[in-house]
Amino acid sequence: MVKTEREIEEIISRYTIEIEKMGIKPQKILLYGSYAKGNPREDSDIDLVVVSDNFKDMNIRERLELLGIAAGKVFEPIEAIGYTPDEMESNKKGTFLEAILEQARK
Repeated sequence: MVKTEREIEEIISRYTIEIEKMGIKPQKILLYGSYAKGNPREDSDIDLVVVSDNFKDMNIRERLELLGIAAGKVFEPIEAIGYTPDEMESNKKGTFLEAILEQARK
């Protein structure tokens, strides 16, 4: 079932609590993808970018694993990727991150 905007906000709030329990203090969480564009389908997941300095010493696999564990604890179809603030600032033209930022809702 497609979730309402209020339900999405609640899910993101619960997800934030879970990642904080794991030692990640997000400076920003951005919603992108079909929910951000306003055209989710029944099978849409909730696409998030989590921005935190705590990712600084983690490789991409470690970040994805940690964020995936947190998603499992929320029991919602969350697909999250993690970036540091520096990585967000240095995003290059034509990258995946730039495409995300163009459609992201804060």
